[in-house]
Amino acid sequence: MIQSGRASLVVVSTDTEPVAISAVLALTPTRVEHKGTVARSGRIRENHVWSLDVDSLDDTGADQTGTRALRALLMRSDPAFGRVTNLPQDCDARIWWSMDSDSTQGGFFLPVDLAEKISALGVDVYATVYLDEGAA
Repeated sequence: MIQSGRASLVVVSTDTEPVAISAVLALTPTRVEHKGTVARSGRIRENHVWSLDVDSLDDTGADQTGTRALRALLMRSDPAFGRVTNLPQDCDARIWWSMDSDSTQGGFFLPVDLAEKISALGVDVYATVYLDEGAA
């Protein structure tokens, strides 16, 4: 069963500066990485990265869907609904959503209201479930 999750709205651009992305989306990112800076790996970044992140949120007794982080991200992203299409052509926006399962099975549930909000935001979602290895 899904126990927790994380979600990020990420915009990668070759030329558009993160400050311009913030202006178009009417959002303040939690993290930016600038093209030409050195990454932890030692490589020079080839793109700007703008990210609005929701850190890990556990399920609650009232919500066992594994969607808390995604729902929180969409609530924070509300000002950007309808604005993603205004980003310059060099920008690629998407949601990254990952969940942690306490078993070796990793299905998840996406309620219609969240699917509608994702559609209104205008981005694709890339989702991953991390599975427990189980007893060996």
